[in-house]
Amino acid sequence: MTAARDYSELHALIDRLSPSQADEVQQHVLRLVKPLSSRFSVLRTFDGPATNLGARAKEVLRQEFGGSGADR
Repeated sequence: MTAARDYSELHALIDRLSPSQADEVQQHVLRLVKPLSSRFSVLRTFDGPATNLGARAKEVLRQEFGGSGADR
C-alpha cells in the first residue's frame, strides 16, 4: 500500500497564480493528463470474433483446469 501524497505545497502555489497563469497551468496539465485516457486505445485494435470475451475466458479456464463450472 502506498502512502497518500501531500499536495499541499502544490495547492498553495496554484492559489498564488493569477487567473491567466492558472489558465496556462490548466492547459499544460490537461496535455499531461489526456494521454492517460488513451492508454487502452490499443484494445480497440483487437481483431477477433464479436463474442462475449468474459464467457470465452470462462470456457478457456474450464478447459485448462477441468470442471464444468456448475459447482462454482
